[in-house]
Amino acid sequence: MYRDDPLDDEAELREIIGDDPVDALLAAVLDAKRTPLDVALDVLRILQGWVSDDAAARWFLSGQRRLHGRTPIETLVAGAYDDVEEAARTWAAAQG
Repeated sequence: MYRDDPLDDEAELREIIGDDPVDALLAAVLDAKRTPLDVALDVLRILQGWVSDDAAARWFLSGQRRLHGRTPIETLVAGAYDDVEEAARTWAAAQG
C-alpha cells in the first residue's frame, strides 16, 4: 500500500535497508525536483510488487552488474536515477 506521508515512507525504507543507507540518500540531494530518496522509494514500490522486503534490501545493498558493480544506493547518491530504475525493473522482472 502506498502512503502519501514521506516520513512514513522514509521510516519504512529505514526499516528495510537500514539507517546508514537512507542517511546517505538524504545527504545527496542533487536536484530539488527529485531526490535520491524519492527514487529509492519509487524503486522500493516496484520491487515490493515482485519480491520480499528482505530480497529488496539485499538488492539495494549489493553490487549490481548492471550498475558496474556499484550498489543501487551508491548509484543513486551519484545521481544516476534512470540506471537504478532500469536495473530494478530488469531484476524484478527476472524474479517472476
